Amino acid sequence: MKIEMEVKAFGEVEVQGAKDAFKGVELMSVHNLSKDTTLGELETLLSTLFEEVENGYKNPKQCVGKITIRAKKENGEIVFLS
Repeated sequence: MKIEMEVKAFGEVEVQGAKDAFKGVELMSVHNLSKDTTLGELETLLSTLFEEVENGYKNPKQCVGKITIRAKKENGEIVFLS
């Protein structure tokens, strides 16, 4: 099944000559995983993305992650997209 993971970090930064300035970093990855994949394994993958984003943006005000599983219903069955 197709799993999309996205991590975003953002916050306010100081920029000379600007009243307000904000910085954002976003990283998205796509994985084709087995239906037997556990939540713990998904958490490990997501944790890796968090580390990647945090390496490029130290001390963001907020860092959030999202996991999306793509599926559709076809002939009364749920079909995971890949």
